[in-house]
Amino acid sequence: MPVVSVKSISKFYGKKKVLDNISFDINEGEVFGLLGSNGAGKSTITSILIGLEKKSSGEFTLFNGDKRKNIKSRIALVSQEDSFYWNFTVKQNMYFFAALSGFHASRAKKRIDFLLKWLHLDEFSSVVSENLSGGYKKLLNIAISLIHDPELIFFDEPTVGLDPKMRQIFWDKITELKKIKKTIILTTHYMDEAQKLCDRIALLKKGKLIAIGSPEELISKYGGIRIVMFKIVGGVSDSDLNVVKEISGQKDVFCKGEYMFIPFKEEKIVGRVSSISGYLMSKGYNILSSTTKEPTLEDVFLNIVGEQDD
Repeated sequence: MPVVSVKSISKFYGKKKVLDNISFDINEGEVFGLLGSNGAGKSTITSILIGLEKKSSGEFTLFNGDKRKNIKSRIALVSQEDSFYWNFTVKQNMYFFAALSGFHASRAKKRIDFLLKWLHLDEFSSVVSENLSGGYKKLLNIAISLIHDPELIFFDEPTVGLDPKMRQIFWDKITELKKIKKTIILTTHYMDEAQKLCDRIALLKKGKLIAIGSPEELISKYGGIRIVMFKIVGGVSDSDLNVVKEISGQKDVFCKGEYMFIPFKEEKIVGRVSSISGYLMSKGYNILSSTTKEPTLEDVFLNIVGEQDD
């Protein structure tokens, strides 16, 4: 059964419609991405699901309508903004928020010790939070949000401004949370992040859901063509370029200086690329390199989301 079920939700601010009949389900243990340009509706749908905004129409349920536990105790939001007290140490912040969650002392200590170690914060436990680097402030945000061991976690642009090392730590933690069946809704502008982490992605544009599927499904359907690029000393003559077109089966082959570009629409290109290389070498060309650019989620985004929604 889905942990989140959204049915035909719309949202108006006055006469302006910011969400238009949005529907999707999210299953337990799934990492679900919300992607779109600024103003697409990502933050609005998140705010509705966590109870900070009211929908104008439609319905949604969390945990299949199970009300045996307080819903707020089962969800968490990891926001972009710092969600802790700067003049508290790391450990003081965590004990403070554990107390707000109703933890008794022994349970709080066990949970805090685990999170400090798990998020690489143990060596900073006595550091005043204001003095942490930006990356470790983000990790403290996560630690505080996960104090109460939520089942459904919303991550709002969690890696903005992080260096590659800290981004990798975050990616590892998302993967580990998924392994223990946590359900995650991830809002991000980083296409590589979404492609790596998300099981499924919803693409929003001007308040409408325009595509939904796994990264692989979206790339296959909307990513466009793969391009093989040869770098050849002196370029290729027009007559040989025509032969390459015949071998590749592609009409849109073109050259620019020493580079030859071959767009392939077919899945199986390896054999044809080998045949092209063999032909060019037989004609005496010096091939310096050949590379293939595969379609990515960024191509999907540009192809179907396109312009900014501001």
